Amino acid sequence: MRRFVALLTVVLLTACNNEVDQSTRPNSVIGTYQLRSYGGRSLPTVVSTDAGGVTEVMSGELVIGSDNSWSETRTYRLTTAGTSQTASFVYTGSWTYERDQAYMLFNMPSLQVQFTGTAAGGSVTLSMSDGNTVIYSH
Repeated sequence: MRRFVALLTVVLLTACNNEVDQSTRPNSVIGTYQLRSYGGRSLPTVVSTDAGGVTEVMSGELVIGSDNSWSETRTYRLTTAGTSQTASFVYTGSWTYERDQAYMLFNMPSLQVQFTGTAAGGSVTLSMSDGNTVIYSH
């Protein structure tokens, strides 16, 4: 019986720790992530098709800094009339934790938009202002 009580005490003390996953700590999400999916689709993926051509997201990188800054680089390919051009765009801003469990708010002053995300287990899922979900991982 004493062994059971000792084991139960250890289990209860461990369960009382309110941090479920150490990967949700602010300092654990800092780093560089690679774009894995855009709008629920693997890369490369078509993001628009119109008279101007077909635009695809080819790759991306998200860097979350310890100074609460972030930068994102996305590479797109535009194909028109059988020719392709590739262009990369860099976006920057700041991030903050809004509440526990790695809920993040990303600010992009250059475009005057905000979007949200969650970070845990080596990945960052962003809910973009255009309605798309973007997933980055290590």
